[in-house]
Amino acid sequence: MKMIDKDTFTLKLGAQLRKIRKEKDISLSELGLRGDFDKHALSKIENGKKEITVYSLQKICHSLEITIE
Repeated sequence: MKMIDKDTFTLKLGAQLRKIRKEKDISLSELGLRGDFDKHALSKIENGKKEITVYSLQKICHSLEITIE
């Protein structure tokens, strides 16, 4: 597997999280409530403007009812 740079990874991860959230018809506000996140921070994550920890990713995935894989 080819290694991608950090910015590209952050953008792709955010886009994937947004896609899943929208497929499940969950608003940023609702996701924020589910995972105790600020909706503005979630927006930055989805837009690739904010990096997240693995723990935060785990919390978001749990809130979306998906596995981290």
